[in-house]
Amino acid sequence: MPSVAVATAPRKRPRQERSRATVEAIITATAHILVEHGYDGMTTGRVARRAGVSIGSLYQYFPNREALVATLVERHAGEVTAILGAALAHPEAVSLEDGLRAYVEAGVRAHRLDPSLHKILSEQVPRIGKIALAMDTHRRIARALEAFLLFHKDRLRPGLDPAFAAFILETATEAIVHRGVIECPDMLAGDAIEPETLGLMIRYLC
Repeated sequence: MPSVAVATAPRKRPRQERSRATVEAIITATAHILVEHGYDGMTTGRVARRAGVSIGSLYQYFPNREALVATLVERHAGEVTAILGAALAHPEAVSLEDGLRAYVEAGVRAHRLDPSLHKILSEQVPRIGKIALAMDTHRRIARALEAFLLFHKDRLRPGLDPAFAAFILETATEAIVHRGVIECPDMLAGDAIEPETLGLMIRYLC
């Protein structure tokens, strides 16, 4: 049988302060329930109880649990993009090394926002149909890296295309830090991952 597409868009956007507070409580509760019970143990009833709202109030804004998780994924992607983009926003003010150091530190900081939640959300991206969003997040970060590298192109080794280099760096850094969160969280507890990742990047670029 063909699969049925599940709606993941919110039913409506909150307009009043009270409504926004209700939605924030629901989203916060969703994050807690996901971490405590996992996706399979998450129900809209559990979320509503944790948020202190009626199930009817929850359904006013979100049609199902997939929409709740999709909203969390979108928020998390936005936070990560903003943190990494800010680290690369002013290439004229920093050296190549200092800018990339800030980028690596920002990547680790973004994944430290809530490692347990990050792990669950990453696992659910295909399940709730947010692969396109995840890919767009990677592209946006790679474009910010490319602009940074273009400003410092005199430091790059001859023949290295900044766009290609940005793709390699974004992919490698995301893999290192992401696997640290998923498989080896103790690596993010210390500081070794940051200088090692920066050293890898500089050796590749220069």
